[in-house]
Amino acid sequence: MSGWRTLPENAVEQVRSDVRDDPYLRYILLLSAVMVGFWFWHRIPNFATRDEYSRLLDAMTVYGSVLEEPSFEGLKAGVEWGRAPFGATLYLYMLAIFPVVLVAAITGDLGAFTTIAFPGWAFGHYEVWAATPEWIWTWSLVFIRLTNVVAALIAVYLTYRLGVAIESRNAGRLSAVVLSLTFGFLTISKEAGEDMPALALVLLALYLLVRYVQTDDGTLFLAASAVGGVAIAFKLTAAPVILLIGVAYLLRAHAADAPLSETLYRPKLLLSGALLGFAMIVLGFPTALVAGAEPFIERVFGGSTSRMSHPTGPDAPMWWWFLRGYFSALGLPLFAAAAASVVATVATLRDRGTAFHGTVLVLTGLTAYIAMFSQWHDFRVHHLLPTFPLIALLVGGRLVDLRERSTSLARPVMAVLLVTTAVYAGIGTAQFASMPRDEATAWLEDNSDEGDVVETYRVHIQDTAIPHSMPARYSFDDDDQEAMHCPRYIQIGYRDLLYLKEDTYYRNGDAQATYLRSLLNEETNYEIVAEFGERPPNFVPQRPTPGSFTDLLRLGVVPHTDQFADEQELAANQYTLILERNGECDPERDPPF
Repeated sequence: MSGWRTLPENAVEQVRSDVRDDPYLRYILLLSAVMVGFWFWHRIPNFATRDEYSRLLDAMTVYGSVLEEPSFEGLKAGVEWGRAPFGATLYLYMLAIFPVVLVAAITGDLGAFTTIAFPGWAFGHYEVWAATPEWIWTWSLVFIRLTNVVAALIAVYLTYRLGVAIESRNAGRLSAVVLSLTFGFLTISKEAGEDMPALALVLLALYLLVRYVQTDDGTLFLAASAVGGVAIAFKLTAAPVILLIGVAYLLRAHAADAPLSETLYRPKLLLSGALLGFAMIVLGFPTALVAGAEPFIERVFGGSTSRMSHPTGPDAPMWWWFLRGYFSALGLPLFAAAAASVVATVATLRDRGTAFHGTVLVLTGLTAYIAMFSQWHDFRVHHLLPTFPLIALLVGGRLVDLRERSTSLARPVMAVLLVTTAVYAGIGTAQFASMPRDEATAWLEDNSDEGDVVETYRVHIQDTAIPHSMPARYSFDDDDQEAMHCPRYIQIGYRDLLYLKEDTYYRNGDAQATYLRSLLNEETNYEIVAEFGERPPNFVPQRPTPGSFTDLLRLGVVPHTDQFADEQELAANQYTLILERNGECDPERDPPF
Protein backbone atom coordinates (compact mmCIF):
# COMPACT_ATOMS: atom_id res chain seq x y z
CA MET A 1 0.00 0.00 0.00
CA SER A 2 1.38 3.40 -0.99
CA GLY A 3 1.56 6.14 1.62
CA TRP A 4 -0.27 9.46 1.60
CA ARG A 5 3.01 11.35 1.43
CA THR A 6 4.07 9.59 -1.76
CA LEU A 7 0.87 10.37 -3.69
CA PRO A 8 1.90 13.91 -4.78
CA GLU A 9 5.38 12.66 -5.69
CA ASN A 10 3.93 9.80 -7.71
CA ALA A 11 1.56 12.19 -9.49
CA VAL A 12 4.37 14.54 -10.50
CA GLU A 13 6.51 11.64 -11.66
CA GLN A 14 3.60 10.22 -13.68
CA VAL A 15 3.15 13.53 -15.52
CA ARG A 16 6.87 13.75 -16.24
CA SER A 17 6.93 10.17 -17.43
CA ASP A 18 3.98 10.71 -19.77
CA VAL A 19 5.51 13.84 -21.30
CA ARG A 20 8.86 12.06 -21.66
CA ASP A 21 7.56 8.79 -23.06
CA ASP A 22 4.77 10.09 -25.31
CA PRO A 23 6.02 12.53 -27.96
CA TYR A 24 2.44 13.42 -28.91
CA LEU A 25 1.22 14.44 -25.45
CA ARG A 26 2.88 17.85 -25.38
CA TYR A 27 1.26 18.71 -28.72
CA ILE A 28 -2.14 17.54 -27.47
CA LEU A 29 -1.77 19.72 -24.39
CA LEU A 30 -0.64 22.62 -26.56
CA LEU A 31 -3.75 22.19 -28.73
CA SER A 32 -5.85 22.14 -25.58
CA ALA A 33 -4.17 25.25 -24.19
CA VAL A 34 -4.82 27.17 -27.40
CA MET A 35 -8.47 26.10 -27.65
CA VAL A 36 -9.21 26.54 -23.96
CA GLY A 37 -7.32 29.79 -23.48
CA PHE A 38 -8.31 31.55 -26.70
CA TRP A 39 -10.04 34.84 -25.87
CA PHE A 40 -10.89 33.69 -22.35
CA TRP A 41 -11.07 37.39 -21.38
CA HIS A 42 -14.23 38.09 -23.42
CA ARG A 43 -16.86 40.37 -21.76
CA ILE A 44 -14.43 41.61 -19.08
CA PRO A 45 -15.05 43.77 -17.01
CA ASN A 46 -18.61 42.52 -17.49
CA PHE A 47 -19.46 38.87 -16.93
CA ALA A 48 -19.89 35.75 -19.04
CA THR A 49 -22.65 34.39 -16.78
CA ARG A 50 -24.60 35.51 -13.75
CA ASP A 51 -23.10 32.63 -11.81
CA GLU A 52 -19.64 33.99 -12.58
CA TYR A 53 -20.62 37.37 -11.12
CA SER A 54 -22.23 35.90 -8.00
CA ARG A 55 -19.29 33.60 -7.23
CA LEU A 56 -16.80 36.45 -7.61
CA LEU A 57 -18.95 38.85 -5.61
CA ASP A 58 -19.24 36.25 -2.82
CA ALA A 59 -15.45 36.22 -2.45
CA MET A 60 -15.13 40.02 -2.69
CA THR A 61 -17.87 40.48 -0.09
CA VAL A 62 -16.01 38.29 2.40
CA TYR A 63 -12.86 40.36 1.92
CA GLY A 64 -14.87 43.56 2.28
CA SER A 65 -16.68 42.38 5.39
CA VAL A 66 -13.49 41.23 7.11
CA LEU A 67 -11.65 44.44 6.19
CA GLU A 68 -14.53 46.47 7.54
CA GLU A 69 -14.82 44.38 10.71
CA PRO A 70 -11.71 42.23 11.24
CA SER A 71 -13.29 39.65 13.54
CA PHE A 72 -15.04 36.30 13.40
CA GLU A 73 -18.37 38.13 13.20
CA GLY A 74 -17.11 40.03 10.16
CA LEU A 75 -16.03 36.77 8.54
CA LYS A 76 -19.33 35.10 9.36
CA ALA A 77 -21.39 37.99 8.00
CA GLY A 78 -19.40 38.03 4.78
CA VAL A 79 -19.71 34.30 4.21
CA GLU A 80 -23.42 34.25 5.00
CA TRP A 81 -24.21 37.15 2.65
CA GLY A 82 -23.68 35.12 -0.55
CA ARG A 83 -26.55 34.34 -2.89
CA ALA A 84 -26.34 30.77 -1.62
CA PRO A 85 -23.61 28.83 0.20
CA PHE A 86 -21.92 27.55 -2.92
CA GLY A 87 -19.20 25.63 -1.18
CA ALA A 88 -15.55 25.32 -2.05
CA THR A 89 -15.65 27.82 -4.93
CA LEU A 90 -15.46 30.55 -2.29
CA TYR A 91 -12.11 29.24 -1.04
CA LEU A 92 -10.72 29.01 -4.57
CA TYR A 93 -11.79 32.51 -5.59
CA MET A 94 -10.65 34.14 -2.37
CA LEU A 95 -7.23 32.68 -3.12
CA ALA A 96 -7.41 33.63 -6.81
CA ILE A 97 -8.21 37.32 -6.20
CA PHE A 98 -5.81 37.74 -3.26
CA PRO A 99 -3.20 39.38 -5.55
CA VAL A 100 -5.84 41.97 -6.51
CA VAL A 101 -6.59 42.68 -2.85
CA LEU A 102 -2.88 42.97 -2.17
CA VAL A 103 -2.34 45.45 -5.02
CA ALA A 104 -5.40 47.41 -3.87
CA ALA A 105 -3.82 47.69 -0.42
CA ILE A 106 -0.55 48.95 -1.90
CA THR A 107 -2.21 51.47 -4.24
CA GLY A 108 -4.67 52.78 -1.68
CA ASP A 109 -7.76 51.26 -3.33
CA LEU A 110 -8.57 48.89 -0.47
CA GLY A 111 -11.61 50.97 0.34
CA ALA A 112 -13.20 49.63 -2.84
CA PHE A 113 -13.54 46.26 -1.13
CA THR A 114 -15.05 47.65 2.07
CA THR A 115 -17.70 49.48 0.04
CA ILE A 116 -18.50 46.20 -1.75
CA ALA A 117 -19.58 44.57 1.52
CA PHE A 118 -23.30 43.70 1.43
CA PRO A 119 -24.15 45.33 -1.93
CA GLY A 120 -27.67 46.12 -3.06
CA TRP A 121 -29.38 43.69 -5.44
CA ALA A 122 -30.87 46.10 -8.01
CA PHE A 123 -29.91 45.45 -11.64
CA GLY A 124 -27.46 42.70 -10.71
CA HIS A 125 -25.62 44.77 -8.06
CA TYR A 126 -25.03 47.44 -10.71
CA GLU A 127 -24.25 50.25 -8.27
CA VAL A 128 -21.37 48.28 -6.78
CA TRP A 129 -20.11 47.25 -10.22
CA ALA A 130 -20.12 50.83 -11.48
CA ALA A 131 -18.56 52.28 -8.31
CA THR A 132 -15.69 49.78 -8.03
CA PRO A 133 -12.58 50.65 -10.08
CA GLU A 134 -12.58 48.88 -13.42
CA TRP A 135 -9.11 47.42 -12.90
CA ILE A 136 -10.34 45.50 -9.86
CA TRP A 137 -13.06 43.79 -11.90
CA THR A 138 -10.72 43.21 -14.83
CA TRP A 139 -7.96 41.49 -12.93
CA SER A 140 -10.28 39.65 -10.54
CA LEU A 141 -12.11 38.17 -13.53
CA VAL A 142 -8.83 37.34 -15.29
CA PHE A 143 -7.57 35.41 -12.27
CA ILE A 144 -10.77 33.47 -11.58
CA ARG A 145 -11.19 32.59 -15.26
CA LEU A 146 -7.60 31.36 -15.33
CA THR A 147 -8.57 28.86 -12.62
CA ASN A 148 -11.04 27.43 -15.14
CA VAL A 149 -8.43 27.39 -17.90
CA VAL A 150 -6.05 25.45 -15.63
CA ALA A 151 -8.82 23.10 -14.49
CA ALA A 152 -9.74 22.43 -18.12
CA LEU A 153 -6.14 21.53 -19.00
CA ILE A 154 -6.02 19.23 -15.97
CA ALA A 155 -9.25 17.61 -17.17
CA VAL A 156 -7.73 17.00 -20.61
CA TYR A 157 -4.63 15.41 -19.10
CA LEU A 158 -6.68 13.24 -16.73
CA THR A 159 -8.80 12.10 -19.68
CA TYR A 160 -5.58 11.11 -21.44
CA ARG A 161 -4.33 9.32 -18.32
CA LEU A 162 -7.63 7.47 -17.90
CA GLY A 163 -7.52 6.33 -21.52
CA VAL A 164 -3.97 5.05 -21.03
CA ALA A 165 -4.79 3.31 -17.75
CA ILE A 166 -7.97 1.67 -19.02
CA GLU A 167 -7.02 0.74 -22.59
CA SER A 168 -3.85 2.05 -24.27
CA ARG A 169 -1.77 5.12 -24.96
CA ASN A 170 -3.42 5.52 -28.36
CA ALA A 171 -6.83 5.50 -26.69
CA GLY A 172 -5.64 8.14 -24.23
CA ARG A 173 -4.36 10.36 -27.04
CA LEU A 174 -7.56 10.15 -29.05
CA SER A 175 -9.73 10.71 -25.98
CA ALA A 176 -7.78 13.82 -25.00
CA VAL A 177 -8.00 15.19 -28.56
CA VAL A 178 -11.75 14.56 -28.73
CA LEU A 179 -12.28 16.37 -25.42
CA SER A 180 -10.07 19.26 -26.59
CA LEU A 181 -12.33 19.63 -29.64
CA THR A 182 -15.63 19.41 -27.74
CA PHE A 183 -17.21 22.84 -28.13
CA GLY A 184 -19.33 22.61 -24.98
CA PHE A 185 -16.20 21.87 -22.96
CA LEU A 186 -14.37 24.81 -24.56
CA THR A 187 -17.25 27.21 -23.92
CA ILE A 188 -17.33 26.47 -20.20
CA SER A 189 -13.56 26.86 -19.99
CA LYS A 190 -14.05 30.54 -20.94
CA GLU A 191 -16.18 31.42 -17.94
CA ALA A 192 -15.64 31.25 -14.20
CA GLY A 193 -17.64 28.98 -11.95
CA GLU A 194 -17.55 25.70 -10.09
CA ASP A 195 -18.30 23.43 -13.06
CA MET A 196 -14.76 22.99 -14.41
CA PRO A 197 -12.95 22.58 -11.05
CA ALA A 198 -15.59 20.02 -10.04
CA LEU A 199 -15.05 18.16 -13.33
CA ALA A 200 -11.29 17.98 -12.81
CA LEU A 201 -11.83 16.58 -9.32
CA VAL A 202 -14.37 14.00 -10.52
CA LEU A 203 -11.91 12.81 -13.17
CA LEU A 204 -9.12 12.62 -10.59
CA ALA A 205 -11.37 10.55 -8.32
CA LEU A 206 -12.26 8.29 -11.25
CA TYR A 207 -8.60 7.79 -12.13
CA LEU A 208 -7.75 6.93 -8.52
CA LEU A 209 -10.60 4.42 -8.49
CA VAL A 210 -9.43 2.80 -11.73
CA ARG A 211 -5.95 2.42 -10.26
CA TYR A 212 -7.42 1.09 -7.01
CA VAL A 213 -9.30 -1.63 -8.88
CA GLN A 214 -6.13 -2.51 -10.80
CA THR A 215 -3.74 -2.51 -7.81
CA ASP A 216 -5.86 -3.07 -4.67
CA ASP A 217 -4.08 -0.12 -3.06
CA GLY A 218 -6.36 1.04 -0.24
CA THR A 219 -4.70 4.46 -0.09
CA LEU A 220 -5.94 5.15 -3.60
CA PHE A 221 -9.48 4.25 -2.51
CA LEU A 222 -9.27 6.65 0.43
CA ALA A 223 -7.76 9.36 -1.74
CA ALA A 224 -10.59 8.92 -4.26
CA SER A 225 -13.12 9.24 -1.44
CA ALA A 226 -11.51 12.48 -0.26
CA VAL A 227 -11.24 13.95 -3.75
CA GLY A 228 -14.84 12.94 -4.48
CA GLY A 229 -15.94 14.77 -1.33
CA VAL A 230 -14.14 17.92 -2.45
CA ALA A 231 -15.77 17.61 -5.90
CA ILE A 232 -19.22 17.50 -4.28
CA ALA A 233 -18.29 20.50 -2.13
CA PHE A 234 -17.61 22.40 -5.35
CA LYS A 235 -20.79 21.24 -7.10
CA LEU A 236 -23.51 19.03 -5.71
CA THR A 237 -24.17 17.47 -9.11
CA ALA A 238 -20.83 15.69 -8.67
CA ALA A 239 -22.78 13.31 -6.42
CA PRO A 240 -22.51 10.37 -8.90
CA VAL A 241 -18.91 10.05 -7.71
CA ILE A 242 -20.39 8.32 -4.64
CA LEU A 243 -21.82 5.60 -6.88
CA LEU A 244 -18.47 5.32 -8.67
CA ILE A 245 -16.73 4.72 -5.35
CA GLY A 246 -19.20 1.98 -4.46
CA VAL A 247 -18.93 0.29 -7.86
CA ALA A 248 -15.12 0.44 -7.74
CA TYR A 249 -15.20 -1.27 -4.34
CA LEU A 250 -17.36 -4.07 -5.78
CA LEU A 251 -15.20 -4.43 -8.88
CA ARG A 252 -12.06 -4.76 -6.78
CA ALA A 253 -13.74 -7.42 -4.65
CA HIS A 254 -14.77 -9.23 -7.84
CA ALA A 255 -11.25 -9.01 -9.31
CA ALA A 256 -9.46 -10.32 -6.23
CA ASP A 257 -8.22 -13.88 -6.23
CA ALA A 258 -10.21 -14.87 -3.15
CA PRO A 259 -13.78 -15.78 -2.19
CA LEU A 260 -16.17 -12.86 -2.71
CA SER A 261 -17.43 -13.13 0.86
CA GLU A 262 -13.92 -12.32 2.07
CA THR A 263 -13.02 -9.59 -0.41
CA LEU A 264 -16.26 -7.71 0.19
CA TYR A 265 -15.77 -7.54 3.94
CA ARG A 266 -13.43 -4.60 4.45
CA PRO A 267 -15.32 -2.45 6.96
CA LYS A 268 -12.33 -0.35 7.97
CA LEU A 269 -11.64 0.73 4.39
CA LEU A 270 -15.31 1.43 3.65
CA LEU A 271 -15.94 3.36 6.86
CA SER A 272 -12.72 5.35 6.55
CA GLY A 273 -13.56 6.29 2.96
CA ALA A 274 -17.10 7.34 3.86
CA LEU A 275 -15.97 9.45 6.81
CA LEU A 276 -13.17 11.04 4.82
CA GLY A 277 -15.49 11.93 1.95
CA PHE A 278 -18.13 13.36 4.30
CA ALA A 279 -15.52 15.40 6.15
CA MET A 280 -14.32 16.91 2.87
CA ILE A 281 -17.88 17.86 1.93
CA VAL A 282 -18.50 19.57 5.28
CA LEU A 283 -15.15 21.35 5.31
CA GLY A 284 -15.73 22.40 1.71
CA PHE A 285 -18.76 24.52 2.69
CA PRO A 286 -17.62 27.70 4.46
CA THR A 287 -21.10 28.20 5.89
CA ALA A 288 -20.81 24.90 7.75
CA LEU A 289 -17.72 26.23 9.52
CA VAL A 290 -18.95 29.71 10.43
CA ALA A 291 -22.76 29.42 10.53
CA GLY A 292 -23.46 25.90 11.73
CA ALA A 293 -25.32 22.96 10.29
CA GLU A 294 -28.64 24.52 9.26
CA PRO A 295 -27.55 26.41 6.09
CA PHE A 296 -25.33 23.48 5.12
CA ILE A 297 -28.19 20.99 5.39
CA GLU A 298 -30.55 23.32 3.57
CA ARG A 299 -28.11 23.71 0.68
CA VAL A 300 -27.14 20.05 0.38
CA PHE A 301 -30.59 18.55 0.74
CA GLY A 302 -33.08 21.36 0.10
CA GLY A 303 -31.24 23.03 -2.77
CA SER A 304 -30.38 19.82 -4.59
CA THR A 305 -33.93 18.44 -4.52
CA SER A 306 -35.62 21.73 -5.46
CA ARG A 307 -33.59 21.94 -8.69
CA MET A 308 -35.30 18.80 -10.00
CA SER A 309 -38.68 20.50 -10.33
CA HIS A 310 -37.58 24.12 -10.78
CA PRO A 311 -38.33 25.14 -14.39
CA THR A 312 -35.76 27.35 -16.13
CA GLY A 313 -36.95 26.53 -19.64
CA PRO A 314 -40.12 25.55 -21.52
CA ASP A 315 -41.97 22.31 -20.96
CA ALA A 316 -40.55 19.69 -23.32
CA PRO A 317 -39.86 15.94 -23.40
CA MET A 318 -36.68 14.91 -21.61
CA TRP A 319 -35.17 13.49 -24.82
CA TRP A 320 -35.51 16.98 -26.34
CA TRP A 321 -33.44 18.56 -23.56
CA PHE A 322 -30.75 15.88 -23.88
CA LEU A 323 -30.53 16.24 -27.67
CA ARG A 324 -30.58 20.03 -27.40
CA GLY A 325 -27.65 19.98 -24.99
CA TYR A 326 -25.57 17.33 -26.74
CA PHE A 327 -26.17 18.64 -30.28
CA SER A 328 -24.97 22.07 -29.21
CA ALA A 329 -22.05 20.81 -27.13
CA LEU A 330 -20.71 18.10 -29.45
CA GLY A 331 -21.91 18.93 -32.95
CA LEU A 332 -23.77 16.33 -35.00
CA PRO A 333 -20.75 14.22 -36.16
CA LEU A 334 -19.33 13.81 -32.67
CA PHE A 335 -22.80 13.14 -31.25
CA ALA A 336 -23.28 10.34 -33.78
CA ALA A 337 -19.85 8.94 -32.89
CA ALA A 338 -20.69 9.15 -29.20
CA ALA A 339 -23.97 7.26 -29.61
CA ALA A 340 -22.27 4.55 -31.70
CA SER A 341 -19.40 4.30 -29.20
CA VAL A 342 -21.74 3.77 -26.26
CA VAL A 343 -23.48 0.91 -28.07
CA ALA A 344 -20.17 -0.61 -29.21
CA THR A 345 -18.66 -0.30 -25.71
CA VAL A 346 -21.55 -2.11 -24.09
CA ALA A 347 -21.09 -4.89 -26.64
CA THR A 348 -17.39 -5.23 -25.75
CA LEU A 349 -18.18 -5.91 -22.08
CA ARG A 350 -18.95 -9.53 -22.98
CA ASP A 351 -15.27 -10.13 -23.71
CA ARG A 352 -14.18 -9.14 -20.17
CA GLY A 353 -10.76 -8.06 -21.39
CA THR A 354 -8.17 -6.03 -19.51
CA ALA A 355 -10.21 -2.85 -20.00
CA PHE A 356 -13.36 -4.36 -18.47
CA HIS A 357 -13.24 -2.81 -15.00
CA GLY A 358 -12.25 0.66 -16.13
CA THR A 359 -14.86 0.62 -18.88
CA VAL A 360 -17.55 -0.39 -16.39
CA LEU A 361 -16.62 2.60 -14.24
CA VAL A 362 -16.81 4.98 -17.20
CA LEU A 363 -20.20 3.61 -18.26
CA THR A 364 -21.41 3.76 -14.67
CA GLY A 365 -20.50 7.42 -14.43
CA LEU A 366 -22.15 8.27 -17.75
CA THR A 367 -25.30 6.36 -16.85
CA ALA A 368 -25.48 7.93 -13.39
CA TYR A 369 -25.26 11.47 -14.73
CA ILE A 370 -27.86 10.86 -17.43
CA ALA A 371 -30.17 9.21 -14.90
CA MET A 372 -29.76 12.17 -12.53
CA PHE A 373 -30.51 14.82 -15.14
CA SER A 374 -33.45 12.86 -16.51
CA GLN A 375 -35.25 13.62 -13.23
CA TRP A 376 -35.01 17.38 -13.78
CA HIS A 377 -37.49 19.62 -15.55
CA ASP A 378 -34.71 20.95 -17.80
CA PHE A 379 -30.95 21.46 -17.84
CA ARG A 380 -28.13 23.22 -19.68
CA VAL A 381 -24.91 22.35 -21.48
CA HIS A 382 -22.86 23.17 -18.38
CA HIS A 383 -24.80 20.56 -16.41
CA LEU A 384 -23.78 17.93 -18.98
CA LEU A 385 -20.09 18.90 -18.70
CA PRO A 386 -19.06 15.87 -16.55
CA THR A 387 -20.25 13.52 -19.28
CA PHE A 388 -18.02 15.02 -22.00
CA PRO A 389 -14.74 13.37 -20.87
CA LEU A 390 -16.58 10.08 -20.34
CA ILE A 391 -17.94 10.27 -23.88
CA ALA A 392 -14.46 11.17 -25.16
CA LEU A 393 -13.03 8.07 -23.46
CA LEU A 394 -15.62 5.82 -25.10
CA VAL A 395 -15.11 7.41 -28.53
CA GLY A 396 -11.31 7.22 -28.24
CA GLY A 397 -11.39 3.59 -27.15
CA ARG A 398 -13.72 2.49 -29.94
CA LEU A 399 -11.70 4.34 -32.60
CA VAL A 400 -8.60 2.44 -31.50
CA ASP A 401 -10.54 -0.83 -31.68
CA LEU A 402 -11.72 0.05 -35.18
CA ARG A 403 -8.19 0.83 -36.31
CA GLU A 404 -6.94 -2.50 -35.00
CA ARG A 405 -9.67 -4.37 -36.86
CA SER A 406 -9.68 -2.43 -40.13
CA THR A 407 -7.12 0.27 -40.82
CA SER A 408 -8.63 1.04 -44.21
CA LEU A 409 -12.01 1.79 -42.61
CA ALA A 410 -10.68 3.49 -39.51
CA ARG A 411 -8.64 6.13 -41.33
CA PRO A 412 -11.50 7.81 -43.23
CA VAL A 413 -13.85 7.49 -40.23
CA MET A 414 -11.30 9.13 -37.91
CA ALA A 415 -10.45 11.80 -40.48
CA VAL A 416 -14.08 12.77 -41.07
CA LEU A 417 -14.90 12.77 -37.34
CA LEU A 418 -11.87 14.76 -36.19
CA VAL A 419 -11.96 17.25 -39.06
CA THR A 420 -15.69 18.00 -38.78
CA THR A 421 -15.47 18.25 -35.00
CA ALA A 422 -12.41 20.49 -35.25
CA VAL A 423 -14.20 22.75 -37.75
CA TYR A 424 -17.28 22.99 -35.51
CA ALA A 425 -15.23 23.73 -32.38
CA GLY A 426 -12.75 25.93 -34.24
CA ILE A 427 -15.42 28.19 -35.74
CA GLY A 428 -17.20 28.41 -32.41
CA THR A 429 -14.01 29.21 -30.50
CA ALA A 430 -12.79 31.78 -33.04
CA GLN A 431 -16.09 33.62 -32.77
CA PHE A 432 -15.29 34.57 -29.17
CA ALA A 433 -12.92 37.19 -30.62
CA SER A 434 -15.85 39.13 -32.13
CA MET A 435 -18.85 38.73 -29.83
CA PRO A 436 -21.77 41.18 -30.27
CA ARG A 437 -21.82 42.50 -26.72
CA ASP A 438 -18.07 43.15 -26.71
CA GLU A 439 -18.42 45.04 -29.99
CA ALA A 440 -21.44 46.99 -28.74
CA THR A 441 -19.58 47.96 -25.58
CA ALA A 442 -16.61 49.16 -27.62
CA TRP A 443 -18.93 51.18 -29.91
CA LEU A 444 -20.50 52.98 -26.95
CA GLU A 445 -17.08 53.72 -25.49
CA ASP A 446 -15.94 55.22 -28.81
CA ASN A 447 -19.08 57.21 -29.63
CA SER A 448 -20.48 58.44 -26.33
CA ASP A 449 -19.56 61.65 -24.55
CA GLU A 450 -19.13 62.27 -20.86
CA GLY A 451 -22.51 62.41 -19.16
CA ASP A 452 -24.30 60.35 -21.81
CA VAL A 453 -26.67 57.71 -20.46
CA VAL A 454 -27.75 54.38 -21.96
CA GLU A 455 -31.15 52.93 -21.15
CA THR A 456 -31.69 49.18 -20.87
CA TYR A 457 -34.70 47.00 -20.17
CA ARG A 458 -32.80 44.06 -18.76
CA VAL A 459 -32.88 43.06 -15.09
CA HIS A 460 -29.17 42.29 -14.73
CA ILE A 461 -26.00 44.07 -15.83
CA GLN A 462 -24.65 40.76 -17.19
CA ASP A 463 -27.34 40.79 -19.89
CA THR A 464 -26.12 44.08 -21.32
CA ALA A 465 -23.30 45.70 -23.28
CA ILE A 466 -22.75 48.76 -21.08
CA PRO A 467 -19.27 50.26 -20.64
CA HIS A 468 -18.08 50.42 -17.05
CA SER A 469 -17.61 54.19 -17.34
CA MET A 470 -21.09 54.93 -18.72
CA PRO A 471 -24.16 55.58 -16.54
CA ALA A 472 -27.10 53.25 -17.12
CA ARG A 473 -30.81 53.81 -16.65
CA TYR A 474 -32.52 50.59 -15.64
CA SER A 475 -35.26 51.79 -13.29
CA PHE A 476 -38.18 53.86 -14.60
CA ASP A 477 -39.37 55.83 -11.61
CA ASP A 478 -39.65 59.57 -12.03
CA ASP A 479 -36.27 61.06 -12.97
CA ASP A 480 -35.39 64.65 -12.19
CA GLN A 481 -32.56 64.85 -14.69
CA GLU A 482 -33.28 64.98 -18.41
CA ALA A 483 -30.21 62.83 -19.14
CA MET A 484 -31.84 59.99 -17.23
CA HIS A 485 -35.45 60.54 -18.29
CA CYS A 486 -34.50 60.94 -21.95
CA PRO A 487 -31.13 59.20 -22.30
CA ARG A 488 -29.04 59.62 -25.41
CA TYR A 489 -28.98 55.88 -26.10
CA ILE A 490 -31.35 52.93 -25.73
CA GLN A 491 -29.99 49.41 -25.87
CA ILE A 492 -32.18 46.48 -26.93
CA GLY A 493 -30.92 42.92 -26.57
CA TYR A 494 -31.95 39.46 -27.68
CA ARG A 495 -33.87 38.72 -24.51
CA ASP A 496 -35.88 41.93 -24.96
CA LEU A 497 -36.93 40.70 -28.39
CA LEU A 498 -38.54 37.64 -26.81
CA TYR A 499 -41.48 39.88 -25.94
CA LEU A 500 -42.21 39.91 -29.68
CA LYS A 501 -42.40 36.11 -29.89
CA GLU A 502 -45.83 34.71 -29.20
CA ASP A 503 -46.30 32.08 -26.50
CA THR A 504 -42.79 32.31 -25.13
CA TYR A 505 -42.53 30.40 -21.87
CA TYR A 506 -41.21 33.37 -19.90
CA ARG A 507 -41.52 36.88 -21.39
CA ASN A 508 -45.06 37.89 -22.30
CA GLY A 509 -46.66 41.31 -22.30
CA ASP A 510 -48.61 43.25 -24.92
CA ALA A 511 -47.52 46.63 -23.61
CA GLN A 512 -43.83 45.68 -23.74
CA ALA A 513 -44.19 44.14 -27.21
CA THR A 514 -45.97 47.22 -28.58
CA TYR A 515 -43.39 49.58 -27.09
CA LEU A 516 -40.43 47.58 -28.42
CA ARG A 517 -41.97 47.35 -31.89
CA SER A 518 -42.41 51.13 -31.97
CA LEU A 519 -38.71 51.55 -31.18
CA LEU A 520 -37.64 48.98 -33.78
CA ASN A 521 -39.86 50.63 -36.42
CA GLU A 522 -38.29 53.99 -35.47
CA GLU A 523 -41.70 55.49 -34.72
CA THR A 524 -40.33 57.48 -31.78
CA ASN A 525 -37.61 60.10 -31.56
CA TYR A 526 -35.01 57.34 -31.33
CA GLU A 527 -33.34 55.90 -34.41
CA ILE A 528 -31.20 52.79 -34.89
CA VAL A 529 -27.54 53.78 -35.12
CA ALA A 530 -25.68 50.50 -34.51
CA GLU A 531 -26.40 46.78 -34.67
CA PHE A 532 -24.26 43.89 -33.50
CA GLY A 533 -24.81 40.22 -34.24
CA GLU A 534 -27.17 38.50 -36.65
CA ARG A 535 -30.61 40.11 -36.67
CA PRO A 536 -33.48 37.63 -36.13
CA PRO A 537 -36.12 37.67 -38.90
CA ASN A 538 -38.27 40.76 -38.31
CA PHE A 539 -36.51 41.03 -34.92
CA VAL A 540 -38.35 37.92 -33.63
CA PRO A 541 -36.07 35.22 -32.11
CA GLN A 542 -36.43 31.82 -33.78
CA ARG A 543 -35.96 29.34 -30.95
CA PRO A 544 -36.32 25.59 -31.56
CA THR A 545 -39.88 24.46 -30.90
CA PRO A 546 -40.00 22.42 -27.67
CA GLY A 547 -40.40 18.78 -28.65
CA SER A 548 -39.32 19.26 -32.28
CA PHE A 549 -36.41 17.07 -33.39
CA THR A 550 -35.88 18.78 -36.75
CA ASP A 551 -35.60 22.21 -35.13
CA LEU A 552 -32.69 20.91 -33.07
CA LEU A 553 -30.55 19.83 -36.02
CA ARG A 554 -29.28 23.37 -36.63
CA LEU A 555 -27.83 23.40 -33.10
CA GLY A 556 -25.42 20.64 -34.10
CA VAL A 557 -24.22 22.50 -37.19
CA VAL A 558 -23.97 26.13 -36.03
CA PRO A 559 -21.91 26.47 -32.80
CA HIS A 560 -23.28 29.79 -31.49
CA THR A 561 -27.00 29.18 -31.10
CA ASP A 562 -29.73 30.21 -28.69
CA GLN A 563 -29.37 29.20 -25.03
CA PHE A 564 -31.78 29.25 -22.11
CA ALA A 565 -31.55 30.64 -18.57
CA ASP A 566 -28.15 30.65 -16.83
CA GLU A 567 -26.15 29.10 -19.67
CA GLN A 568 -23.35 31.25 -21.09
CA GLU A 569 -24.95 33.37 -23.79
CA LEU A 570 -23.32 32.77 -27.16
CA ALA A 571 -23.41 35.03 -30.22
CA ALA A 572 -27.10 34.38 -30.99
CA ASN A 573 -28.18 35.51 -27.51
CA GLN A 574 -25.87 38.52 -27.61
CA TYR A 575 -27.59 40.31 -30.50
CA THR A 576 -27.60 43.99 -29.53
CA LEU A 577 -29.27 47.03 -31.05
CA ILE A 578 -28.39 50.62 -30.12
CA LEU A 579 -30.75 53.53 -30.74
CA GLU A 580 -29.87 57.22 -30.38
CA ARG A 581 -32.24 60.09 -29.56
CA ASN A 582 -32.59 62.48 -32.50
CA GLY A 583 -35.04 65.03 -31.08
CA GLU A 584 -36.19 66.84 -28.01
CA CYS A 585 -37.01 65.03 -24.79
CA ASP A 586 -40.57 63.70 -24.68
CA PRO A 587 -41.95 64.45 -21.19
CA GLU A 588 -44.65 61.78 -21.65
CA ARG A 589 -42.15 59.03 -22.33
CA ASP A 590 -42.82 56.04 -20.04
CA PRO A 591 -41.21 52.65 -20.92
CA PRO A 592 -43.50 49.82 -19.66
CA PHE A 593 -40.79 47.91 -17.80
